[in-house]
Amino acid sequence: MQTRTYFLFLIIAIAIIAIFLYLVRGILPPFAIAFAIAWLLDPLLDRLQKRGCPRILAVSVVYIVFLAAFILGLVFLAPPVVDQAKQLGQDLPGYAERFGAFASDFMEKHRATLTKFELPTTIQEAFTKYGERAKQEVIAGIGYASNWIVSSLSKALWLILIPLVAFYFLNDIDRMRKRAALFIPQQWRARTTEVLSKVGVVFSSYVRGLVVVCLLFGVVTTIVLTVSGLKYGIILGLLSGILYAVPYLGAIIITLLVFLVALATQGLGHAIVMAALMVVLNQLVFDMLVTPKILGKSVGLHPVLSLFALMAGGSLFGLVGMVLAVPVAASIQEVVFELYPDLRAASEPRKRRRRLSLGRDRKAKRK
Repeated sequence: MQTRTYFLFLIIAIAIIAIFLYLVRGILPPFAIAFAIAWLLDPLLDRLQKRGCPRILAVSVVYIVFLAAFILGLVFLAPPVVDQAKQLGQDLPGYAERFGAFASDFMEKHRATLTKFELPTTIQEAFTKYGERAKQEVIAGIGYASNWIVSSLSKALWLILIPLVAFYFLNDIDRMRKRAALFIPQQWRARTTEVLSKVGVVFSSYVRGLVVVCLLFGVVTTIVLTVSGLKYGIILGLLSGILYAVPYLGAIIITLLVFLVALATQGLGHAIVMAALMVVLNQLVFDMLVTPKILGKSVGLHPVLSLFALMAGGSLFGLVGMVLAVPVAASIQEVVFELYPDLRAASEPRKRRRRLSLGRDRKAKRK
């Protein structure tokens, strides 16, 4: 009876908290961002504390270093990004003319094929058929961008609130974790905290590693594009660092953006070379060499499950859902493995199972 009462109380409490959070959802983002920052920086605090550094001093050091890196990044990145954005705005009309001429030549050369599939064979015909819809999409996009800029300016207070709240979270995150465990019944506390700890390790390790990989990819892409003489290298580098967090789809968008910019500024031949360079940088250098070193070979998910999680996350929560889909799915898998240990052994790669089996046989012979 006591267990039933506890579960009933727990369900009611969760429902009340969920309703309350939904009602105040407008003020949650800065607190969520601050907690994420504190959570990502917490391992650095733990390392400093293990070396004998007091908690408050460790928090101050990590916090100051993080703020300094953030401010320096803004100081050095903001001016060139603004300059390149202005330049892009000035160059857009000329690029539109070039793309129009390129599209006209393409349609002229492939008129028979386009006619066969009942597609427009001239620019004028394409505008007549798709112009109104394209206009509506552009207007909607501009409206969305304008609203985003206005809402961002109206949230300037976040620049003060987020660092302040992050400092308090950094200082108290361990105590918060211990107090949260007290809500779990005594008989399940040890097992539950063990499982949650493993889930936290899987999720946090992936996210921290992903942040590092995205930063590296953004920096390397910026350098490569700038050295290659491509315009808007810094803007493209920033976008590349952000989009790299989106598995599969991010790589396609990055390559397509670089190809279009190179096509508009330097011609088709250079565009093909730059697209091939981005494929090599993304698929070979980072996906096969850098990312496995930082994130590990994988989070243990089957590729089909990764793709399903990616699509489900994007469908439910958009871009953020796509970024977090893989670590969330890996965390759920970790919980399932803890509840059903036989599944972990069955899901291990065949070679690893064979090595483990051989190791057990050798130990048995020694005994």
